[in-house]
Amino acid sequence: MKPTPDALLAAGLRAQREGDLAAARHAFEQVLQSIPEHPDACQLLGLVARRQGDDGAAERWFRRSLATRDAQPHVWNNLGNLLLAHQRVPQALEAYDRALQLHRGYVDALYNRARALFADSRPHDAYESLLAAIAGSTDPSASMLQLKAQIEGATGRVGSALRTLEQALSRSPDHAALWHNRAVMLQRDHRHADALAAHERAMALGLDAADAHYNLGNTLQSLGRMTEAEASYRAALQRQPSHALALSDLARLRWRQGAPDFDRELRLAMAAMPADATAAGILGRLLWRAERFEAAAEVYRESIRRAPESAALHDGLGSSLVRSGDAASGLAAHRRAVQLAPDDPGIVSNHATSLLVCGRTHEALAAAEAACRSAPWHQRALALRTLAKRLLSGTDATCNQAPASHVRVVALPPPPGWTDMNEFNQALAEALRRLHSVDRQSPIDQSLRGGTQTFGDIFAHGHLLVDALQVRITEAVTAMVAQMSGAAADGVLDPYLGRRPSDPKSWHFSSSWSSRLVQGGFHVDHVHPHGWISSVYYVHVPDVVRDPVRRQGWLRFGVPDFPLPGIEPGDLVQAMVQPVAGSLVLFPSMLWHGTTPFDEPSERITIAFDVLPR
Repeated sequence: MKPTPDALLAAGLRAQREGDLAAARHAFEQVLQSIPEHPDACQLLGLVARRQGDDGAAERWFRRSLATRDAQPHVWNNLGNLLLAHQRVPQALEAYDRALQLHRGYVDALYNRARALFADSRPHDAYESLLAAIAGSTDPSASMLQLKAQIEGATGRVGSALRTLEQALSRSPDHAALWHNRAVMLQRDHRHADALAAHERAMALGLDAADAHYNLGNTLQSLGRMTEAEASYRAALQRQPSHALALSDLARLRWRQGAPDFDRELRLAMAAMPADATAAGILGRLLWRAERFEAAAEVYRESIRRAPESAALHDGLGSSLVRSGDAASGLAAHRRAVQLAPDDPGIVSNHATSLLVCGRTHEALAAAEAACRSAPWHQRALALRTLAKRLLSGTDATCNQAPASHVRVVALPPPPGWTDMNEFNQALAEALRRLHSVDRQSPIDQSLRGGTQTFGDIFAHGHLLVDALQVRITEAVTAMVAQMSGAAADGVLDPYLGRRPSDPKSWHFSSSWSSRLVQGGFHVDHVHPHGWISSVYYVHVPDVVRDPVRRQGWLRFGVPDFPLPGIEPGDLVQAMVQPVAGSLVLFPSMLWHGTTPFDEPSERITIAFDVLPR
C-alpha cells in the first residue's frame, strides 16, 4: 500500500529530527509526486535545503509554499531569516512584517524583526520590536537578552547593557558570547581590568572568533600591555585576514611604539589577498596621515585596481596627488569620488580642500557649501566655507572674524579639596606623565608631532585628579554656554551659536585626552570634526612660552592644515593665545587651530576635550 502524504510528511519529519537529511528530502519529494504544490512539503524542503547549505533552493521552496498558501506566518519568518542571513534587510523586514500581519504577537518574528532593524541601523525601532518579543515570551532566551544588551550599548546605555547581560548570564553562565559582550561593555565603561577577566572567561569557554581577539587587544592596550595587545590583534588576523579594525589598530599601535615597519601586516595582507582592497585602503589613509603623500598615492592606485568603484579610495588618491604636486590628476580623482558619492560631506569637503590648494577658490566655496547642505554640523565643511569666503573677500570679513572672536580663556579656580592651583597642577602633571610613558612617539592619525597622546577617554578613566579638574571644567563650560547670545544673523555663525541649547547644562563631553609635547613638538593646524566646543587646559608649560615676541608653544587660530598658493601661513593667523598653567581655553570646534614649536628642553602637558549639545 502506497504511503499517504501525511504519512510521508511524518516520516520526513522523523528523519529530519534524526539528522538524516537525505531521507527527509526523499520523503518530502514523494509528497510532491502526489500533490505537486503541497505547501507543507515545499516549506519543509526549504528547511532541508537550508541545513544542506543551499540557500538559493531554500528560498525557492519557501516562496513556492507561500504562493500556494500565503497565510503561513512561520514560513514568512523562515524566509525572513534566510534573507537576513544574506543581508537583504529590506526584503527580510517585509517578510517579518507579513508574518506579524498574519500572527500578531508572533514572538519569533518580533525578535527576528528586531535583529533586522538593528542591522539596518535603526536601533530605537529594533528595541521596540524586541521589547514586544520579550513581553510576549514567558521565558526570554539568552539570544533575546543578548540583542537587548547590544542595542542598549549602541544607544549609549552602557549601564543598562551590563545589567541586561548580568540577567542573561544568570540564566546561561557558560554562554561564551555573552561573556564577550560583557567584556566589550566593560571596556566601554572603562573598567579595563574587569573587561580583561570577562574576555579570559569567554575564551576559556571556547570563544575563538576574530572579533574576540580584536576586542581583547583593545582592552590590553588600555591596560598598557602593548606587546600582548599586538599579539591579540595578530590572533584576530590569523582568523580573519581582512579584519579591517585589527589591521588598522595594529598598524597604529606599532607606529606609536616606534616600529619602522609599522605597516608590515598591512602589506602582507595586500600580498595575500590581491582582490581585496581593505588593507590597501587602510595603508593609504595612514600614509596620508603620516604626510607621506607620494607613497599614499601609490597605495591608493593599487587599492583602486582592487575596488574601482570605491568613492573613498578615489578621494584618498585625489588628496594624495594634489599634495604631491599633481593637481590635474588629483582633481580628476576627486571628481570621480564626488561622482560616486555626491552626498558624502567628507568626500565633498576633501574636494573643496584640494581646490583651495590649487587656488580655485570659487569652486572650493561651491563645494564647501554643498557639503554644508548635506551635513549642517560638519565642522571641516564649515571651516572650509569660512576660509573660502575670507579669501574671496580679500580681508578678514565678519564671517571669518567671528569664530575667532568666540575664543575664551578662563583661569580655573583650584578643584575641590585644593587651595593652591600650582600644587594641584604639579600633582596632576606627575600623574599624567605616567600615562604618557607607554608610547614612544606621537599617534600617526592625530595632530600632535613630537610627543605622545593618551589612549581612550581620559575623563572616564577614574583618575582622581582628572576627575577633580573635570568638576571645574564643567562649571566653566556651563558658564560659557549660558553667556552665549544665541544665533547670530550671519549664516556662517549659525552652526556654532545656533546650536546653543536652551538649558546651559544640556551638553556632554564627546571625547577627552591628554597631550604631552617635548622639545621641538607642536600640533599641526586642524579642526575637531566631532565637537561643537573644543578646548585645551594647560597643566604644565615651558618657561619659553612667556616670551611675547617669539611666541613659542603658543596656541594659534585661523591657519588651515594645507598650503594656499601665494599666501604665507603667518598672514592667516587670526588670534594667538599664550599658554598659562591653570588656564582653560574654549573655542568653536570649526575654528582651525594649532601650536608653534618650542626649543626649550622641557615639556608642555595639556588636557583637551570636545563638547556636543544634547
